Order: sequence, then C-alpha cells, then structure tokens
Amino acid sequence: MVSFSVTPWLDSVSVLKKYAAKNNIKSKQWHLLTGDKNAIYTLARKSYFAEENLGFSKDNSQFLHTEHVVLVDKTLRIRGIYNGSLGLEMEQLVKDIKLLLAEK
Repeated sequence: MVSFSVTPWLDSVSVLKKYAAKNNIKSKQWHLLTGDKNAIYTLARKSYFAEENLGFSKDNSQFLHTEHVVLVDKTLRIRGIYNGSLGLEMEQLVKDIKLLLAEK
C-alpha cells in the first residue's frame, strides 16, 4: 500500500512518521510518501487517474485530493479503482486483492 501526500510542501518525512505513529500505521507494507509536488500531482493525474472529472485536467498548481484507491498488479497494470470512503467498494478491493494473489 502506497499513500502519497496531497500536501507535499507541508509533509516532510518526519511529519509523515509522526502521522503514522499517531494513526497506528505499523505495517511494513504501507508506505507514506512525499516528494516534489509537481511530480506527485503529475503521477496522480496521469498514472492513477486522480481527477474528479476524468477527461478534464487541472494544472499542477491546483490542489489534488481523491478518495480513490487504485489496485495495481505486479506488472504495473491498473486492475481496479475504488472509492476508499465506501465500505462496499473496500470489500470488493479485498476480494480483488485475494484474486490477484492467487494468480500465477
């Protein structure tokens, strides 16, 4: 699991470590990342379709936030996009992860 900062100009590595501790994020398989704002926003918009209105693209100066959870397989193909704030979609994500893990 990889979570990118939506406010990288505020979120240093130490800030993200404190956030992880405060929210009991201890998994070695969940990484909180920050970095260059333009690079993160470009990656989110072009690789993970993090725009609310697909087909309409904002420039990199505009704030970006999404509830989307993107499932990417080991060959870097997007296998599903889910709304992380909806329980049914998160249940489907868990089922889809199990299917991916069972693939050879």
